[in-house]
Amino acid sequence: MRCSLPRLSRPAVILVPALLVVAVSWVAPHLLASETPQADALAAIRQVWPEEHETAAISVAYKESGLSPTARGCNGDCFGLFQIHYAANQRLIASMGITRPEQLFDPVINSTVAYRLFREAGWTPWGVKP
Repeated sequence: MRCSLPRLSRPAVILVPALLVVAVSWVAPHLLASETPQADALAAIRQVWPEEHETAAISVAYKESGLSPTARGCNGDCFGLFQIHYAANQRLIASMGITRPEQLFDPVINSTVAYRLFREAGWTPWGVKP
């Protein structure tokens, strides 16, 4: 019989009377070579967004793209995790050194632009609440 453990995004500590058990992630060998797009997306959001906004940011990205870094919406005008509208935010995006809309498919770049938009206007640019 094969034992499989759920994949955890962060180590979990489980307290059992008189025992301390630390559960670690088990990852199938075929997944070690490359992370899944959703795992990359979560890692990027956690890297960029401060902890107090992390859960809300993940919620918004999920609603916008299903946590797909390569999502494209708004008739092709919105890109990536947070569905950044390139034309509407082109001045801000250019000021950040981003020269092509396809760069917004990078989950770290997309999360960074989204966090900058959030700092300037809260959740208003997305029209959804976390």
